[in-house]
Amino acid sequence: MGKQKLQLPSKPNYLKFAEDIDFFGLFQKINQHFETCFLLESLGPEGELARYSIIGFDPEMILSAQGQTLKINQKTSTVANPYDALKKITPQNIIARAYGGGLVGYLGYDAINYFEPSLKIKTHPRFPQFLFGVYTDGLVLDKMTGEILYFYFNENRSDVIKKMKNQKLKKKNDKVKIKKLGDTVSKKRHAAMVNAVKDEIRAGNTFQCVIGFKTEYQIQGEPLKIYERLRKINPSPHMYFLKFGAKKIIGASPELLFRVRERELETFPLAGTAARGKTAAEDQKLARELLNNPKEIAEHNMLVDLHRNDLGRVSRFGTVKVRRLCDIKRFSHVQHISSEITGIMAPGEDMFSALASNFPAGTLTGAPKIESIKIIDRLEPDGRGPYGGALGHFGWNGDATFAIPIRSLFIDGDYAFMQNGSGIVYDSTAENEYREIKRKGAAMEKVMG
Repeated sequence: MGKQKLQLPSKPNYLKFAEDIDFFGLFQKINQHFETCFLLESLGPEGELARYSIIGFDPEMILSAQGQTLKINQKTSTVANPYDALKKITPQNIIARAYGGGLVGYLGYDAINYFEPSLKIKTHPRFPQFLFGVYTDGLVLDKMTGEILYFYFNENRSDVIKKMKNQKLKKKNDKVKIKKLGDTVSKKRHAAMVNAVKDEIRAGNTFQCVIGFKTEYQIQGEPLKIYERLRKINPSPHMYFLKFGAKKIIGASPELLFRVRERELETFPLAGTAARGKTAAEDQKLARELLNNPKEIAEHNMLVDLHRNDLGRVSRFGTVKVRRLCDIKRFSHVQHISSEITGIMAPGEDMFSALASNFPAGTLTGAPKIESIKIIDRLEPDGRGPYGGALGHFGWNGDATFAIPIRSLFIDGDYAFMQNGSGIVYDSTAENEYREIKRKGAAMEKVMG
């Protein structure tokens, strides 16, 4: 691994690339040219979480892991813990306040095996436990000003992208055919899973446990067309099109797993779900019912406490605080109870240990976290793969942003799946939980329809 350490200058170079052009249109052209590329964008209401979008292409290296096998480009090796390789490859001398590249990709839900020695949960046969590209140049759109900056360290490839920008999008058959294969769990089987969780609750093994199932599809054609529809139907604060050859992740996640900016940690748990109303008044009525529902508030507060504990493991003593409690966040098909928790990173910790301490999100497992993960592994029929893990970037400057890959489509060749879940508590009913899972999948179902 020592030879694989990335050598970069201490500061990236920034060039003004363009202004007031279609950033997504530019990415469509980049997608046609490169086997590995990504678009991270935010289409929520304007604000600090929705100001920047990022494009990366043709990374210097690709890192992935399955079990103890670490793969760097085409070279594989056996290591004790592949997650450690991500830190070892990352330069420690980069100074940049703005985004200037980094490791971009995902950690699957099953990457918890790297963080908790007591766990060995099922992995997904089609998706590595993590997959990252090493990006040392790219494009950043500032939506506030309409400016696009190109950044680079060693090699300036802006001319390649400028040439692409001025070309017309290649005319080709870019239609996409989608065939729904069905759910991995029947409604009857789901009800049995709900009852099994309630048995675990009565036995004192958990207070809440998040279970769900996959909906599988067969896809032919260009998946970017699916993302194009998704960004219109369900604009969200954390949207992504991540491509590693045949493997692609398309998503409109409402939930940030965690963020590090200049050693301040932030997490935004979403727990508690209601439908959207047909009118503003109905929206308010449903939100009012949600915020006055003792069951939903108790669940949310329990998960806020779990997130506070997770942040506390890597924060300075006394710095963890709940900045906002029980707001409502609205999306195209659902509205959620949301809170914001912050902390200041303790000496000796970094973005890699911070992610490990928060992973996976309690809103995707339940509480207590480790016991709930064991129950999920026993009850769900197959590994979750990237669903419910983390998707985003470790920046070279020590900042990181990761969304939870929910409301997402996970593609490998012509196979794809989405997954949704719901939190089961003592007084849950199988009918209501099944309805919640279907409601959460409604936007993606509409896109795939």
